[in-house]
Amino acid sequence: MRYSRLLLTAICLNTALIAMGCHSQPPASEGNESRKIEISMMYPMNLKHFEQLVETEYPDIDLKIEMTTTAAMNGDSERRLRNGHGTDLVVTTLPTGEAGDYVMDLSAETLATVYQGSVSSPVMIEGQTRYIPLPGQYEGYILNKTLAEQLGKQIPATNEELSDILKAGKEQGKGIGEDKAMFGLTTVSPDSVGTYIIGTQVPDFLGTAEGIKWMSDFNAGTAGFSGTWDDRLGLLEGWAGEGYLTAGTLSLKTKNAMPCEDRMLGGTLMLSYGNVQMFTKLNSADSQYEFIMLPYLSDEGNAPWVISRPDGYIGINRALETDKSRLDACIRILNLLSTPEGQEAWMEDTAALYSYLADYKSSQAVVPEGIADCVEQGYIYDLQMPSNIIRFFGKNMSLVLDCKTEIGDALALVDDYCRNGSSEVDYDQSVAGSVEEDLIYENYNTRREETAIGNLVADAVKEYCGSDIAVINGGGIRASLYEGDVRGEDLNAVCPYSNQLIVVRAKGRVIEEMLQNGISQTARDGVPGGRFLQVSGLCYSYRSMEDEKPAVLLSVSLPDGSALEEDTWYTLAITDYMAGRNGYLDNNGDGYTMLNLYSDTAPKAKNVEIVKETDATYADALRKYFENHNMEPIRAGLEGRIIIAGEENE
Repeated sequence: MRYSRLLLTAICLNTALIAMGCHSQPPASEGNESRKIEISMMYPMNLKHFEQLVETEYPDIDLKIEMTTTAAMNGDSERRLRNGHGTDLVVTTLPTGEAGDYVMDLSAETLATVYQGSVSSPVMIEGQTRYIPLPGQYEGYILNKTLAEQLGKQIPATNEELSDILKAGKEQGKGIGEDKAMFGLTTVSPDSVGTYIIGTQVPDFLGTAEGIKWMSDFNAGTAGFSGTWDDRLGLLEGWAGEGYLTAGTLSLKTKNAMPCEDRMLGGTLMLSYGNVQMFTKLNSADSQYEFIMLPYLSDEGNAPWVISRPDGYIGINRALETDKSRLDACIRILNLLSTPEGQEAWMEDTAALYSYLADYKSSQAVVPEGIADCVEQGYIYDLQMPSNIIRFFGKNMSLVLDCKTEIGDALALVDDYCRNGSSEVDYDQSVAGSVEEDLIYENYNTRREETAIGNLVADAVKEYCGSDIAVINGGGIRASLYEGDVRGEDLNAVCPYSNQLIVVRAKGRVIEEMLQNGISQTARDGVPGGRFLQVSGLCYSYRSMEDEKPAVLLSVSLPDGSALEEDTWYTLAITDYMAGRNGYLDNNGDGYTMLNLYSDTAPKAKNVEIVKETDATYADALRKYFENHNMEPIRAGLEGRIIIAGEENE
């Protein structure tokens, strides 16, 4: 925990740049442009201003940024490191764990000393600085101020007043959606759920003398969650009981997070947990509503608090220790990032608001109304728990709120994990098998085209279910497998979702309609839809979306080349998610209403019959596949299962 104030005066950039050694490399001449040093990194958004700053400051460096998702940045980048395919600069939002063995010790570099110790210390590994913090965000509540005022309510100063707004909104039908939920999280993950719940405890516990002592004892291994946190979910359990948040709101079983942004803008969500980036985006949108950001509030008359978290942490791939040229380039980039100029370029790209440089002085007062007082008075909290514990805590608290377990049992599991680890972690570290060559997930390829990793997952599901055909949502594949040993955590990362496999009988015409839905979001620009289908047991060709023209399914055939018959029945392996287990609101079910067997809010499917339900997931099928084929490395490749018209020869 730290107390800080937002400083509003400017700093001398030239002095800082010289002190950090940012001008140590002379500009490259035009004749040397062909010998630029390429430096790679992954990040979930465009870093145009920072990239331009780097390449202007260092003309001999070409910074290559691979656009990705946050999940891939965390998971796939670590697996790349372990398998010798890591990027030069390593970015993660979860800096603890095995990846620390693959990033360099930066302790001897000047840049390691210029960041606030309160944010750097918790992510040190064996006393060494392996990562430096990126600029970050303030996090808290975002409230639809317009709707609150229409309800006759003032800006809440306590949790009780916040609950009163939700109660009034429910009674008058304001800020509520078809699912009856009034509160949501932008991202539903163990990390985000854990962070949110821990944040709610800052005003009346973690920010008090009692909480400070508990945290100190917890870090020393002499205190746990049981007996102390048993009543800490009272606010959320009350909201769940009143129906302000539904079971699915914080459920890790749900593939698609609630579309909080769209619902806030549409007036069908009263409150969300988010950061300044989301808040700014909401208020800059063309909407009839005004939004305000709130800190975490008290039940006991204590001051409210706001949480500040880095958007991630960045380090250098240890493999570069033998490549002095690229290593020097990476150090120069981090030196530049560790100056006010570098921080501001990064912040301009990412809309981050807060720099963790110890002496950073901002010339812009951009703190949103509603949390400005917390920042002014220093009520800013940095989470002190290791990220793996936050994730495990978040996972178990989600189960409590989803009525899947009792709070006491969940906290006991968290304490046991803190002391002893768990069988789940043991499995994650075990070797499940090996693959003969890299099976790559990148740039959303599983959502557009046939992929080797998609073929592997589809084959595993087909074999597990014993069906004629298996189809896999491309969005359900989230990581690569690399040549050599494959661990349990690798398989979990490839297919992280818990949707259950089912087998149905379906006529050929239904399968064609299903495939047409799968290609319906395949525009070349932007992020394609996760509904795109990887397949086993059939082949298809299509023409992708272009401008306003929809995608067109061109042909469907069986592996032997014979046509799929419209009136013939086939056994088909899908997930209960596609078959409407979660309904089809808010993009759940990915539009596969022609397969609906479960939802009562959409017409039931015709020419589709259930054969069997299983408790297995994509990951379970993968594990069994590796177990069944463990005599030699697994092989998977492209076989012409999916053909895109116009790209056959590309």
